[in-house]
Amino acid sequence: MKRALALLLCCSCVTGAALRQRADAVASDLKVARDQNAQTCAQKQLATAEANLKFAQVELDQGDSFRAGEHLDLAAPAAKEAVAKSKECGKVTVLIREKEPEAAAPKVQLKDSDGDGVPDIDDLCPDVPGPKENHGCPVFTDKDGDGVPDDIDRCPDVPGPKENFGCPWPDKDGDGVPDNKDMCPDVPGPAENAGCPWADRDHDGVPDKDDQCPDEPGPADNHGCPRKMTLVVVRKDRIEIKEQIHFRPAKAVILKGSYALLKQVAQAIKDAPGIHVRIEGHTDNVGKLKTNMAVSQARADAVKDFLVKQGVDARQLVALGYGPTRPIASNATKAGKALNRRVEFRIVNPDDTSK
Repeated sequence: MKRALALLLCCSCVTGAALRQRADAVASDLKVARDQNAQTCAQKQLATAEANLKFAQVELDQGDSFRAGEHLDLAAPAAKEAVAKSKECGKVTVLIREKEPEAAAPKVQLKDSDGDGVPDIDDLCPDVPGPKENHGCPVFTDKDGDGVPDDIDRCPDVPGPKENFGCPWPDKDGDGVPDNKDMCPDVPGPAENAGCPWADRDHDGVPDKDDQCPDEPGPADNHGCPRKMTLVVVRKDRIEIKEQIHFRPAKAVILKGSYALLKQVAQAIKDAPGIHVRIEGHTDNVGKLKTNMAVSQARADAVKDFLVKQGVDARQLVALGYGPTRPIASNATKAGKALNRRVEFRIVNPDDTSK
C-alpha cells in the first residue's frame, strides 16, 4: 500500500511539472504575441489565452492538476492563434506632426463582449462579466470561509482543508479522529493511540497498557489479574481446576461436592467478560465409543448449564464432548482411566470454540 501511495505521489509530481512546462510555453507564446501587437490584431485570442493561463496557474498552486490541464487546453491554441494573427501587425511607428486644424476624429468604441464595462482588450475574462479591479473576471466567493474559493470547493457549505478540496476529513468509525490521522479508520480508538483501540491480549476487557497480567484474564478491579482462588488457577490458555468434577456413574448429573469448584470457575469467567471458554468433556475407553461420546457431551452441557445459572454469559461458553479420543494418561491402568474421566476449561478465541 505504501508503495502504491508513493507511486501515486510520484505521478502527481510528474503531472504537475509537465503542466507547469506547458504553462511556461503558453506564457512564451503570449510574450511573442504582445511583442507583435496582438492586442490590436488578435484581441480575443490574446485575452482568452491570458485568462486561461492565469486560471491554470491558480489551479496548479492549489494542487488541482485536472482543472489546470483543462485551462491549458484552452490557453495553448488561443496563444498560438494570437501569435499567428499578430504577425501581420508588427509594431506601429507613429509619426507625430503638428496638429492641423481639422474636425475632431470620432471616438472609437472598444468591444466589450460581456458588457461588464471592461473592454475585451483589457478583459482577462471577456466572456464572463467581472469588476475592473479584478481585470474583468468574476470574484469567486468563499461561503464557508475555509480559504478555498467556492468554484473549486467540493464542499462549499462546510469548511475543510485545501488538501481535501475544501471538504472536512471523514471519520468512518466515529471515534473523533479524522481518517487522515486515524491508523485504524474502521475501528474506534482514542486519539492518544492514533485512533486505534488499545490492545487486550487476554481479552479480559482491561487494555494491556493498564493490565498488570496482560496474558492472564482478570477483573479490572484487580488490575487485570485473576483473583486468587482455592480451587481454580487462571492460566493464559485455560482455567485450571485443582480437583476433578464428579458426576453420578455413567450419568450427566453433577454431584454437590463439585459445586464449590464450579462456582469458582464461574467467578473466573465473569471476571473476564471478553474471554471465551470451551468446556471439554472426556471419558476413558471403557464401553462403546458412541456411548462415551454421548456421555461426555452430556456432562459438558451440564457444566455449561451450571455456569450459566451462576451468571456466566452463555455466549462466552461452548460445550464439546470428546469421549475417549483425547486421553492424557494410559487407559491400561485404573489410575490412568480415572485421569482420563475429566472436564477441562480451555480459553480460546471466538473462532476456535468448535475445535
